[in-house]
Amino acid sequence: MAKTEKLFSKVIIIVFLVLLILGFVVPGILNNSSSDSKANEPRVCSSDADCYLSCDQGPETVLCLQNLCLINSCQEKSYYQYNPTPISFTLNLQNVTLQERSNDKDIFVKFNGNKVQVFTTKFSLYHILEKANIIFDTQCLTFDQNQHCSKELLMKANGNNSTLFGNYVPQEGDLIEVSYS
Repeated sequence: MAKTEKLFSKVIIIVFLVLLILGFVVPGILNNSSSDSKANEPRVCSSDADCYLSCDQGPETVLCLQNLCLINSCQEKSYYQYNPTPISFTLNLQNVTLQERSNDKDIFVKFNGNKVQVFTTKFSLYHILEKANIIFDTQCLTFDQNQHCSKELLMKANGNNSTLFGNYVPQEGDLIEVSYS
């Protein structure tokens, strides 16, 4: 009886090992088929110029947001398409010179003094100021290790108080003023 139990346990271990090996080998064989739908790795960027794509129909201008290229292959489509005709507006930000804080290699947002040109639509103030290394969300304005939050933060769009802060989407000819105490 003892020999039968030992033999049975050895057979069970061998069967288990064979199943374990097959469990790792078979999926590799089945998934080895080549396909055109390869996953593209996110590309790290410091400016829009780092994100250009060379596609069949010509170079594609791609936006760099939060240090990642928004699209990584010619098959992907971006929510923020490049528009050669900019939306221009004035942005007065207390004690901040936007042009000095911006990157000349950015293509979608250009700063000239307090004048801003945005070369895409539906681009919020949060994303525009990100291009100048300023974080402007729904409650705080943060730059140079300083944070100014709701109670002391005031935003005016075309002379009217606004609580949209970073969610505000500027329109052609807007005058936006952001101040804090």
